[in-house]
Amino acid sequence: MTNGAMNVSLGHTGTPAAAPETIVFVNSLATTGRMWDGVVAELPPGHRVVRYDQRDRGGIHGRRPFELDDLVTDLFAVMDAANAPTAHVVGVSLGGIVGLRAAAREPRRVASLTAMCCAARFSRDVWVERGRVVRSAGFASIVPGIIDRWFTPEFQRRAPHVVSGFRTMLEATDPLGYAYASDLLASADVRDDLPSITAPTLVISGEADTANPVADQVMIAKAVPNARHATLPRTAHLAPAAEPARVARLIHNHITSALQR
Repeated sequence: MTNGAMNVSLGHTGTPAAAPETIVFVNSLATTGRMWDGVVAELPPGHRVVRYDQRDRGGIHGRRPFELDDLVTDLFAVMDAANAPTAHVVGVSLGGIVGLRAAAREPRRVASLTAMCCAARFSRDVWVERGRVVRSAGFASIVPGIIDRWFTPEFQRRAPHVVSGFRTMLEATDPLGYAYASDLLASADVRDDLPSITAPTLVISGEADTANPVADQVMIAKAVPNARHATLPRTAHLAPAAEPARVARLIHNHITSALQR
C-alpha cells in the first residue's frame, strides 16, 4: 500500500528499454488495476507500466471520507514509490477526473494526459442517489445497472467472458468505499482547472456512453488548451475493457506525439 492506494503493480511491455517511458493507469470506480490488462497487452514494447487500486476498493483509507485531492495525492505517491518523477497519466471515468486535477496541480509531473469517458463535473443528483442506495439497500442492488452502463448490449452478447470477469471485479467492491467515492463524485468539479493544463491531452469518448456522454468530453477538450478528442464507435462507458486494442493504439500514438513536441 502507498498512502491510500493499494496493490501497486509495476511491469513492462515487451523487453524493457534502457530508459522506458512510464505510463500510470488510473482506474474507474469499482475496478482494480486488472481492468487495464487488455490495453497493456496491446501496447508496443518499451513502456514501463504502473497500475494500482484506488481507495474505493477498501483498506483503511477507503473506509473514511476522501476527496478528489486525496486521490491525486495517492497518484503522486504511487509515482514516487515507482521512482517516476514524471509519467504519462491515463485515466478512465473517476480516474479521468483524477488525471485532470493532477495535470493542473503538478504540471511538471504529468508528461501527457489521456482522459477517457469522464466529466469535469459529474451529475450531483445521480451520485447523491447512488450513495444513498448503496448505504440503504447494499451494493448488489446496483450491479446490473452498472454493467449495462459499462457495456453495450451487443458487447455483452459478443463477449460474455469479459463481462463476467468485470462483474466479478465489480461485486468485490467495498460498499463503504463505493459510497464515499459517490460522495466525492457528487461534489468534484475541475472545470476551473482545465484552462491551466499544459500537458499534451487526449480526451477519449465512448459513442454509446450513457454515464458520461460524448458532450462531457467535448467540453473538456474545448477547455484544455490544444487538447485532442477521439470517439470510439459503438462503445459504452468502460472503453478500455471493450476496445483495448483501439485504446492502446490511441494512447501509444498520443505519447509518441507528446514526446516529439
